[in-house]
Amino acid sequence: MKFNFISKIIICASIPVLFSNCEKFLDRDPLSEAAEKNFWKTENDALVGLNAVYTALPGERDFWRDCQSDNSVMTNAWGEGGLGYISMGNHNAATAYVQEEWRYDDIRKCLYYLQQLSKMSFTQDLKNRLEAEARFILALRYFRMVQHYGNIPLIKDEPINLDESALPRTDKNLVLDYALENVVYAIDHLPEHYTGANLGRINKGAAYMLKANIYLHQASIKQYHEGAADPQLWKQAYEAASEVLKMGYGLVDDYAEVFKQANNLNTTEVILARQYVEDKITHMLPVLASPAGTGITGNGWASFCPTRELVDSYLCTDGKDIRSSNLYDPAKPWENRDKRLKKTFMLPGEPVLRPNGKYAAYQPHPAYNMGEKINSEGGGITGYMYLKFNEPEYVKTDAGFANWPIYRYAETLLIIAESLNEFKPGDLQIKTMIDHIRKRAGLPLLSNSDLSDQAVMRKLIREERRHEFVAEHKRYFDILRWKIAEDVLNKNAEGINSNQNDLIGDWTKPRFLAQNRKFEKSKHYLWPVPQSSIDKNKNLLPQNPGW
Repeated sequence: MKFNFISKIIICASIPVLFSNCEKFLDRDPLSEAAEKNFWKTENDALVGLNAVYTALPGERDFWRDCQSDNSVMTNAWGEGGLGYISMGNHNAATAYVQEEWRYDDIRKCLYYLQQLSKMSFTQDLKNRLEAEARFILALRYFRMVQHYGNIPLIKDEPINLDESALPRTDKNLVLDYALENVVYAIDHLPEHYTGANLGRINKGAAYMLKANIYLHQASIKQYHEGAADPQLWKQAYEAASEVLKMGYGLVDDYAEVFKQANNLNTTEVILARQYVEDKITHMLPVLASPAGTGITGNGWASFCPTRELVDSYLCTDGKDIRSSNLYDPAKPWENRDKRLKKTFMLPGEPVLRPNGKYAAYQPHPAYNMGEKINSEGGGITGYMYLKFNEPEYVKTDAGFANWPIYRYAETLLIIAESLNEFKPGDLQIKTMIDHIRKRAGLPLLSNSDLSDQAVMRKLIREERRHEFVAEHKRYFDILRWKIAEDVLNKNAEGINSNQNDLIGDWTKPRFLAQNRKFEKSKHYLWPVPQSSIDKNKNLLPQNPGW
């Protein structure tokens, strides 16, 4: 298994203290049989080898993947192997991007590491911890593949090549059972927190969050797809997330600060994140999320844009939507709104930093003929852009290094609220969890009448999940498990009002069409198994329904 340069750097920087050792180690192609005679002997070998497994964690590319949902659109849908085709319903088994989540290379990487670790001799407690970190990653990868493909081949022990194995697909519930076995091992052997050079490693809180997410997924599939609600699954999700409440995490006061480079390892809110390091392990989110002519450099590709429907969905500070609130002014649409709105997006008429160091209104309408105008090079296609994961004052726009949050404490609170609302509706803890989130957003706290209505609470919880995790690739999995993708992805993605004389926030006026969308409920809840893999292994047939 040969890693490219970027992968090598990521492996090293996952644990910065090992950087000097890692570079030398990786030149020997660490996770391959050729390295066995010269490696896998010392405690340090095991530590450095584990860093290679960390490359299987989700990273900043998940920002792109929010375009699969109703939150965002890709400016060029054909890019990245057709990533933008997912939300348009134009993908098929031969679409290159469909292969991207079929990550048996990562499964093999995890199993190979576990195999080598089992043969090594050093402190058992450390061996157990390293095994737990690898098993967490193994479980996470299997869970993510089940979310996309349903039934998939299950490889437990030998790090075999799937394409050469002729293995058939395994029932998804058995795959998730195996994932949970690995998560339980991780919970039993990981510390709650790390300090010093180990900051950023997988910890017990992350393992409980993965356990909660798996049960949340299973409970949702049972209830919304199979029509057989299982209170015990919701309860297990609740119990796993509740363990994290005991670990000292908390929401920071300013939502925007969570996603700043300066706070990579300096926040009480992030439970687990993919690690980036200035000038060593970087990503391109600042330039991808910016329109041309904005930021201190003026560089911007506007690769993905929020949808009008998402922007309009943010509540007013009285807790009502823009269609019913007396606080909403179409001429000043961003005032008296959820605080997260201005902290997440560049919005028409709002001041943005320019290359001259001054702030001037962001004006994406073509009539203004600004660099950020929509449907032009670097202008995007909706008229809204991202501030989240984007620091306009940063000069290295193609080398951002904000960590990518995989699990945040906000999600702990919202899993507790959602699961409780399903198996124990009306419980006061539901209100307590949601109120933490709403207080930071500047929204009114929930009323007892809200709490007493399960359907109302379900809607409120889903709104909070959407707005809290914009661009963090939670929304797509949510609309799949809730079985609402057939509703929200059968609406075209739209942008700002097309007539320059119409008020920016007048939601009754015609808008620019950003993207036609289609979701077929008979087939799009699962992705097709990649055709390239079927061509090598016919036992992967039959294909998923509809494909």
